[in-house]
Amino acid sequence: MPHHVNIALPIPARRTFTYTVPDDADVQCGMRALVPFGKRTLTGIIVETHAPSLAEAKPVHEILDVIPVFDATMLEFTKWMSDYYLASWGETLHAALPQGMTPESVISVSLTAPLDDRQLQEMARHAPKRAALLVALERHKGPLHVSTLQRALQSDSVASQLDALEHAGLVTISREIHGRAKAKTQKAVSLSADIRSDHDKLRALLDELDSRAPVQARIISVLSLHHRRSEEPMVVAELVKSAKAQTASIQTLVDKGICEEHVVEVQRRGDSDGAESLAHRDETALPLHAEQQHASDVIADALSSGQQKTFLLHGITGSGKTLVYMHAIRKARELGKSALVLVPEISLTPQLIDRFRMTFGNDIAVIHSRMSPGERYDTWRAIAGGRISIVLGVRSALFAPIASCGLIIVDEEHESSYKQDSPSPRYHARDSAVMRGVLNHAVVILGSATPSMESMYNAQTGKYHLLELHHRSDNAVLPTVRLIDVRDARKRKKMSGAFSDELLDEIKKRVAANEGVLLLQNRRGFSPRLECGDCGHIPTCNQCSVALTYHKHTNLLRCHYCGSTRPALKSCAECGSAEMAEVGVGTQRAEEELQELMERDGVKARIARVDLDSTSTKGSFRKLLTDFKNGSTDILIGTKMIAKGLDIDRVTLVGVINADLQLYVPDFRSTERTFQLLTQVAGRAGRSGSFKGEVLIQTGHPTHTALLASQLHDYHMMYNDELQHRREAVYPPYSRFVVIELTSTDMQMVDAHAQHLCFALPRTHPALQVLGPTRPMMDKLRGQFRRVIIIKNRKAEDPGGNILRHAISTALQHYRDRHAHSNVRVTVDVDSQSAV
Repeated sequence: MPHHVNIALPIPARRTFTYTVPDDADVQCGMRALVPFGKRTLTGIIVETHAPSLAEAKPVHEILDVIPVFDATMLEFTKWMSDYYLASWGETLHAALPQGMTPESVISVSLTAPLDDRQLQEMARHAPKRAALLVALERHKGPLHVSTLQRALQSDSVASQLDALEHAGLVTISREIHGRAKAKTQKAVSLSADIRSDHDKLRALLDELDSRAPVQARIISVLSLHHRRSEEPMVVAELVKSAKAQTASIQTLVDKGICEEHVVEVQRRGDSDGAESLAHRDETALPLHAEQQHASDVIADALSSGQQKTFLLHGITGSGKTLVYMHAIRKARELGKSALVLVPEISLTPQLIDRFRMTFGNDIAVIHSRMSPGERYDTWRAIAGGRISIVLGVRSALFAPIASCGLIIVDEEHESSYKQDSPSPRYHARDSAVMRGVLNHAVVILGSATPSMESMYNAQTGKYHLLELHHRSDNAVLPTVRLIDVRDARKRKKMSGAFSDELLDEIKKRVAANEGVLLLQNRRGFSPRLECGDCGHIPTCNQCSVALTYHKHTNLLRCHYCGSTRPALKSCAECGSAEMAEVGVGTQRAEEELQELMERDGVKARIARVDLDSTSTKGSFRKLLTDFKNGSTDILIGTKMIAKGLDIDRVTLVGVINADLQLYVPDFRSTERTFQLLTQVAGRAGRSGSFKGEVLIQTGHPTHTALLASQLHDYHMMYNDELQHRREAVYPPYSRFVVIELTSTDMQMVDAHAQHLCFALPRTHPALQVLGPTRPMMDKLRGQFRRVIIIKNRKAEDPGGNILRHAISTALQHYRDRHAHSNVRVTVDVDSQSAV
């Protein structure tokens, strides 16, 4: 008799589904199961092994595991995350697995015969969506995946139309299981056991082969050396290279019984590009200054106690927070525990990876977005198998199956990239790391020179243990910061394009002294927009309500939201005027202007640009940093990519071309984020006691709190002012900030549905403040019209957020029961990082 199990599936429905398995099947919670779901086949996770019987339950197709891929703690952690962020448990578990471990059916659609024009015209009159599907298939001249068709028609669901077309015999639908990852194997060889164990026999064999078969003798010598270091066989490809031999010679030794053949598993690595390391010493050998020693001792005591504790490590830039991390990791390993280190964006921090490798060797796995599915799968299995004790990665590394996880570090904890925007679950990796620490009884360290308002508030109210580093390492001192009022400079004719004369003079001095210069302009492209000088027309994206960014080098207008591009016309599309002006400054324009100004003044400066456009290829960012560190480049000009992770002694000048880019955007976090960015980039200067650093910040608002606090290196000036504003306006850290977004290709429909959902939310509860629905600043994105409802959940009235979750869940159920439509999508973002 089969018995019943409950399985969490990777779909938005916040429930589990019941299936049957044979009574003699060895099933455990946390195992993957391949199951039928409608016309699809999905991979779900077994979360209950003895579920109540259900007559209509379908049988599981296949149990994919012998042992669970999720232990009880990870199941508890993902369940908490799904409840807190109002996501389905199945979606959360799906996010926790690497690509390749969740096979599912892929549905392809193809035409059964060429289209008949008259039949197509008739269908277009009474079923336009079906006609559009047929036209898309005809244009492609071959099968298309359903997801491709949905994108082509800008629709979330085409299932009913495909069913009708299949029933009419116009299309053929095929279903295959895709996405099943496998371990990579290679041929390997070893010396036979009797030769390996008998030194005299090995020597006699080498003496015999040295004269008549020197290549075979060389192969045996290389294998013998390999066996002294490892019990494992040697991969044939490595043996061929090391012995400078051919595979035929190796096969001859196998045929003679001297060598034995094996098939071994090899790990695909995606964290090394073979470039020169950016680190050259084991930093843990360096002496700790008094504040570092205190922080390390307190953290070590917490690790030794085995009790969960969360620290906020607030250290000024260059104070040696990373060295404190390293000592904490070393202590954790001494105690037999593993460590997880989260970083905001792995592509921006190659230097940090090299520093960790220099200290901990290869006992470290790196997880990031540029890894192939095979590399992710191999890394996941290496971690799960206990072969790795340190995991370093971006927010998705939070789900790494680390055994005995005793330490979690969140570096640059203030960074907004720790928040997952899409797809579900929309979790914050920093806050979730704290909860994983609780469940794993692990020590958590949140580190930053500019902590988030929420983390500092938690530290000051006793939830976290605050550790502070007020002094820089290596006898370095904080750079001096000067504010340049560009409004005044323009009046006095002291500006050349985007650069003040004051900033240009300092750049020239540093180039002459062969010192490094970093210039921040946090906007890529040549200029933010083109604008007609006659009629004022600005080319905008057809899919998004945003001006297109001009990229001069490719003569393209590009949307940085949906990625669409089109050629930049020399004349206005509205009035035909040739007066299309380049408005604003991006990194490309700043680079070009600076090069021209340096040449004008007879200065030979080697300039490189760092942004998403210049670092899109693998290893490109590392190459730019290496050249800059070695002095092959004088000036790096770039976006916020240059503001973090750089620890280069020769940087003595940091210039900020426009500090006001996000200062007055309609976002309650704008002051905090401006201060954080300016402080972080300023901290790249003068990081060695051998060089004094200087920072010049160009701004039109030199009296703004964010600018003054940055100039004075005074975090608490910004924090105290902002805290007062947040308290008065009921913003975080005094509330949970939730954004419910509705999107649709139909503007009238999304307006109506936003009203329906908003009316279902409680308006008078003291714990909730409901605002909207309203149009966000960007009210159209990727072809979808957007409306938002904002909820402020007062923590004093609802400490655990239970009232909030109940209110939203009840309202969503009411909306789904009465108003839901396939053309309107609803998403809920708890602890949203943006108000728009």
